[in-house]
Amino acid sequence: MHASAIPQTTSAAVIQLLRQSLDHGRWSPGTVLRQEDIAAELGVSRVPVREAFFQLQAEGLVQVVPNKGVYVRTLSEANLRELFRLRRLLECDLLADAVPLHDAASLNRLDTVQAALDKAGRVADWIAGDREFHEALYAPADRPETMAIVRRLRHQVDRFYYARMKPTTRTQGWYDEHHALIRAVRRRDAAAACKLLATHLAETERSALLALARA
Repeated sequence: MHASAIPQTTSAAVIQLLRQSLDHGRWSPGTVLRQEDIAAELGVSRVPVREAFFQLQAEGLVQVVPNKGVYVRTLSEANLRELFRLRRLLECDLLADAVPLHDAASLNRLDTVQAALDKAGRVADWIAGDREFHEALYAPADRPETMAIVRRLRHQVDRFYYARMKPTTRTQGWYDEHHALIRAVRRRDAAAACKLLATHLAETERSALLALARA
């Protein structure tokens, strides 16, 4: 971890740094995270590290076991299926609200984000771009509480992507599905957009499950 990259004296900074390390697969699933080791590495007291662990547990990234320790969460097939089921329910609902509220500026934002995503070659760029695309897709709905839950679900899935998948896993599928979504939103066809999104998430789930089976 590069502690010098961000301020080290706040819990928020420690949370951000640990989340990034988890996202990038620094620790494999099941690894024990030792509070004292991380505090020493970052040059902070144990207090912000302990607070970060509880926040990361709330996000589903680690598991805090009383009197035993903190472990990097392991995703099972059942976990992945549940995460994607929740994503389909929440994101399709968000999109239904967002479609009629998109305007020229928000559509231009979608095009810009997708154009950058089409060129992404690194896993980190691809994941960040895909996250940005979906947030831009739902943004007009203006539902911050729902978006907070969606982000939590994505954090768990994105960590899996870093470990098991890459941009070339479904290059053509993601390209076609994203561009079809943009076209449906431009037509203000909420029903078609929601159907496309459900299919897109189902295909992504299938790829994730195949990657898990090969692990």
